[in-house]
Amino acid sequence: MVKLIVTDVDDTVVPEGGSALNPEYYEVIRECRRRGILIGVASGRQKPCVKKLFEPVLDKIFILADNGTDIWEKDYKTSMAIADEDYQKMAKEVRERCPGHAIMACRPDMGYIEYGEEEYYETMRAYPYDLEYVEDAAELTGICKVSVWRKEGVDPQVAAMMQERWSDRMDVCLAGENFLDFTSKGCNKGKALSMIQEHYGIKPEETAAFGNADNDIPMLERAKFGYAVGNASENLKQTAYEVIGEVGEDAVLKKIKEILEKESCPGGTGR
Repeated sequence: MVKLIVTDVDDTVVPEGGSALNPEYYEVIRECRRRGILIGVASGRQKPCVKKLFEPVLDKIFILADNGTDIWEKDYKTSMAIADEDYQKMAKEVRERCPGHAIMACRPDMGYIEYGEEEYYETMRAYPYDLEYVEDAAELTGICKVSVWRKEGVDPQVAAMMQERWSDRMDVCLAGENFLDFTSKGCNKGKALSMIQEHYGIKPEETAAFGNADNDIPMLERAKFGYAVGNASENLKQTAYEVIGEVGEDAVLKKIKEILEKESCPGGTGR
């Protein structure tokens, strides 16, 4: 029996940066809740951005925002920050060692981008993110997630270098082609999902999860039924229980409908 469903957002249920969700998702979410299935969204996006996309059903879902470091549910809320010293040192290294890349540092509910990085700022405003400009991102404290961005795509050499230098203290992973994300070690979508599962007494074998990028791997590892969309990274596809259709085909919507149908059919796994 599936008791919990969670999905990524960008390039999973909407195209990267998309701000319009197929309205059928709202009815499917309502149907899940009518049947007692907990359903939520796990995203690299900040919480206010996710709330805007799912506004019609906010009372029906939980949110694992900023790669799971900002957990929001009506009965359970918490966040997980990077150690200030680690964050500040890493932010300085991006400036000094990663030419052409820019930082967005996120606290729950707000993102910060340096003056001079207007293209990055406008890119994230289109999601739409809540943002402020700062003079020096490396002076910030209380940061839960960092997204290093490059318009042409993250340089593979930069990704490899930063993973080698920081993976002992942070989770460092690609979130699509343009973003390299940093969170405190072990604080990711998988950790956040495990906290929701523990809070509600739901097992991984009762969980279905959907994703597209490497930052979804820890989440799919916490779900027996882990689905990678057809446009997913090869690493995620290797982790997945099943590879389904692509984001442009509303593959996640179709699979959730299949799960609901199976749960309700005589002889199926449902009640």
